[in-house]
Amino acid sequence: MNTCLRSGFGRAIRALCLVIYLSTAFSSTALLGTVAIARDRDWYGDVQYLTWDESMAEPGESDAAAGTEGEVQIQAPSEDDSCECDSCDCGDGGGGCCEPDMVSAWQSRMTCLCKTMEAQGINYDLAATQFYQGVTSGGIDRGFVYGGKVDQFLTLDSTKLGLWQGMTTSLHAETRFGQDVNFEAVGLAPVNVAMLYPKFNEHETAITGLTFAQALNEEVQVTFGKFNALDMFYMLYPETGRGVNGFMNASMVIPLALARVFPLSFMGAGFLTLHGTQVESSLLVYDPQNIATTSGFDELGDNGANIMGFYRYFTNVGGLPGSVGFGGVGATGTFVAFESGGFVIVPGQGVVAPTQNGTWALFYIQQQTLWADRCNPERKIGLLSQWCLADERTCPFLWTANVGIQGQGLVGGRPQDTMGVGFFYNGLSDEFENLLSPVLDLHDVNGVELYYSAALAKCFALTADLQVIEPAEVSLDTAVVFGLRGTIAL
Repeated sequence: MNTCLRSGFGRAIRALCLVIYLSTAFSSTALLGTVAIARDRDWYGDVQYLTWDESMAEPGESDAAAGTEGEVQIQAPSEDDSCECDSCDCGDGGGGCCEPDMVSAWQSRMTCLCKTMEAQGINYDLAATQFYQGVTSGGIDRGFVYGGKVDQFLTLDSTKLGLWQGMTTSLHAETRFGQDVNFEAVGLAPVNVAMLYPKFNEHETAITGLTFAQALNEEVQVTFGKFNALDMFYMLYPETGRGVNGFMNASMVIPLALARVFPLSFMGAGFLTLHGTQVESSLLVYDPQNIATTSGFDELGDNGANIMGFYRYFTNVGGLPGSVGFGGVGATGTFVAFESGGFVIVPGQGVVAPTQNGTWALFYIQQQTLWADRCNPERKIGLLSQWCLADERTCPFLWTANVGIQGQGLVGGRPQDTMGVGFFYNGLSDEFENLLSPVLDLHDVNGVELYYSAALAKCFALTADLQVIEPAEVSLDTAVVFGLRGTIAL
């Protein structure tokens, strides 16, 4: 049955306030369970969808529907199309439709409300992640700990808001709480990259990303603001998952050799070109300071600037899409140099480290769909591999590499479940090893990660994650790290 909602700008603002109020109340109870983030999920199985029905419009209203004002229809799927394929699969493999429970009905209403707001240029997502993770054997220290975070995303579309054409504003606010085992497991391979934000090992709330993008045409955009590094990689390669979907180890999410020249959060400006809806190339000038919990203006320009260039060539092998990306970063600032004989003790100053002007890093990223179901493109297997080479005089890593294979819908009756297996290798620089050789005997770090994420409801998924890592310290035994990650998204 169709109902009509008048959706002007004032209603959208009130709706946003309601969502923020409800989400704040909900997150305080959701944090009592094991939950995590699953952002940008395709809610194709929702009970309600927002559509425009011209047949119900009054004379003259069809034209208004193409603008920023008009009537939005909340339309339930008909009986004829509500059970197509596996969209209503209850998990029993039978493909039959289930009666919506209270949670599903509540989420459908929330989804409908969010889509009403989106039609007016306001997109708000709230997600919470909680982890129970620990070292079962080997590593630096054993034991399990509990921690989590809440992410809020707000996107404003100036065109739909009736302001001006082509401007998009994106805000990402993060709250971190509890503990993690990032450095209790092994060094130089954080086992939970998501818990590095906003500030490691502290309860903190901060805006880690606030960017503005202005479209000059359909293929070129200029952008500036405060960038979140994991969000940038997620935008380029959604397979990375930001540590709250997919793999959890930082070595599987980003090329770790970039860490010296690519901070967690930074101020910058640049432009990008698009190939359809995907980024094809970009050039970004940014400040090297990490400003995840500050505005960034106080430190802006104090240590030179970094310049990053990126280009991606899109491929199609046997009808399966893929891409090959190349990039590099050059830095003009002053960095600590890992020279074993350069560190001196100065009375009144303590240990003074040698410095070097400028540094660099190069990276290569291969993405390829290996298999896809022709009847259901969401059922697929994909590969993502990242390689990076860095200046060993300023970076702990000479080179890093990873390769991961991930799949979705591979288990019968579980169309939304995902799984993955990956291997990473972090090659330490000789300069770094020689510097610490008097106190530590180090070697390269490598490991394997496996995960299975079960979509238990439309808005909830539970992930089991296993990591086996050879630590950097020779004296430590191989670390086995197991964790549970819950996922809930509104």
